[in-house]
Amino acid sequence: MTPDPPTLLGYSTVIFLLLGIHFILTEFSGRRWSRMAWYGAPFFLGAVSGLFSTVHAVLPGLWGFRLSALFMIMAFGAAWQAMRIILGYPPRVFPVLLACIAFFVLSALAGPTGLFRVLSTAFRLSALAILHVLGIQDLRHATQIRTPARRNLEKLLTLYAGFYFLLVALVVWIPAPLGAAPATIWAVASYNFLTVIEVALFALGMIAIPWEQLAFQQQELILQDPLSGGGNRRAFQAWLENDGKNCAHEALLMVDIDHFKNINDVHGHAIGDQIIIAMGRVCKDLLYPTTTLFRIGGDEFVVVFQCGSVDEMLATAQRLRNAFSAETHVIGEEGITATLSIGAALCPGTDISRTDLLARADNALYAAKQTGRDRVVHFAHEENPSPPDISDTSTPCP
Repeated sequence: MTPDPPTLLGYSTVIFLLLGIHFILTEFSGRRWSRMAWYGAPFFLGAVSGLFSTVHAVLPGLWGFRLSALFMIMAFGAAWQAMRIILGYPPRVFPVLLACIAFFVLSALAGPTGLFRVLSTAFRLSALAILHVLGIQDLRHATQIRTPARRNLEKLLTLYAGFYFLLVALVVWIPAPLGAAPATIWAVASYNFLTVIEVALFALGMIAIPWEQLAFQQQELILQDPLSGGGNRRAFQAWLENDGKNCAHEALLMVDIDHFKNINDVHGHAIGDQIIIAMGRVCKDLLYPTTTLFRIGGDEFVVVFQCGSVDEMLATAQRLRNAFSAETHVIGEEGITATLSIGAALCPGTDISRTDLLARADNALYAAKQTGRDRVVHFAHEENPSPPDISDTSTPCP
């Protein structure tokens, strides 16, 4: 038996209602009323759209179909808002309201056939396609990491955006509700099937994205040093093993806070913690945005950044050394005299392993400590790292 269009649309209406209730109940326990409203709105608006299409007695004639299409635009617009909230963006209601008003005017002028029928249908399909494109842009521009669920949702929206744009191009020939031609059973069934599939996959994305973001944040906390804000030793080990363990035009600074144990013993561990915090703050404020900081020991750090020349690397290391001394001098009531010993190594154009680069910087740091501390020492790439022949490229701070 072939189901009639109201039966097909009735099934989707029930599905929309059940999904809306699910998201309402999910957010209700946390009393997050705003999120609860936005998360449930796409599905309840979709259910209202299905109701106008299913029960013709609610509003007989063309107005039932007009309002059904209007509420479907509102449902997709609300879905866009819900996704923005999940990604951490504020809602953008005005474009959706503007699209709904424009469609309402066009559909009110449209009859069963004719130019306005084609225009209103093309506008409806265009609005749905553009809402998909806006969602794609938000997924691509969000600051959070692109989790698998986000990538899959982006692919889904891209597929449906292309589909709706294709329907716009063929609007005159495709039967309703996919186009402006007279409705057929296969068109209604196809529209219902495609809509239910997208809604179900979108709902899965809404469920998966927050969980994946939470898992990523927890992973970041595992790899983050709480005082400096940089990566911890586990993160540093992952960096060593990344990108084939090779470097390319990377500068690596091995940094040691001079006599840090003595500072802790004399001034207390609270002051020592402030010095570690100051190191992270100086790196964040002074160095390049792409600089990576790792704290690999109590007073040992690794600083990595892209660099084109030895002179640039040494100038950066000197700025770090001087800024750290100035920053720590205001810590405590009497000020702390804290300095840095830095071993610097630059990866040349021909790749070497990151482990070798680290060994060169470590040997340079050893030389900096042995020759008086509070200085920057560079280990030239051409030189043999064992035994080191390292030249002091800095002048200690007075």
